[in-house]
Amino acid sequence: MSKLTLLQQGSPSREQIREQIRQTIVDAQKAAQEAATESRGQGGDVIVMPQIPPRPPGTPGVIVRPWDPASGIPPQVESISIAFFVMVAAIIIGLPIMRAIGRRIERGAPPPQTIPAEVRDQLQQITHSVEAIAIEVERISEGQRFQSKMLADRSKDMTMLPQGRGAEP
Repeated sequence: MSKLTLLQQGSPSREQIREQIRQTIVDAQKAAQEAATESRGQGGDVIVMPQIPPRPPGTPGVIVRPWDPASGIPPQVESISIAFFVMVAAIIIGLPIMRAIGRRIERGAPPPQTIPAEVRDQLQQITHSVEAIAIEVERISEGQRFQSKMLADRSKDMTMLPQGRGAEP
């Protein structure tokens, strides 16, 4: 069927489209066979391969380069393996430490130790002794202040008296 007949009929049906596709395929195969027989007649072997339609522009694609066995290990694999072994070492070292910290937190603070009665009595006695010593030291210092004040007043009185005369009774 030609395009002209399809356009004259309006919108083509499925059957008409199928028939048109079949006819196009048959025409392409005949053209390929004719080209092959012509090239054989000229003495050359021809391999006929179907054409791969080009990829439409704007569609994403992946380019896969062939693997080169001489390149060795890629650097990404090396960094990933180093990171893996460092993580394993951190887990091996950190796990017991974290367990110990968790157990200590779970147990809570240890209860305060009670002081034995004998030690408590001795501490009370030492406290009373220190207070008594502090009172005695204060009394001694008060006496020294009084004596130094008396001596200062006496020396002041001596300087005020005229010389040659003693104290009159």
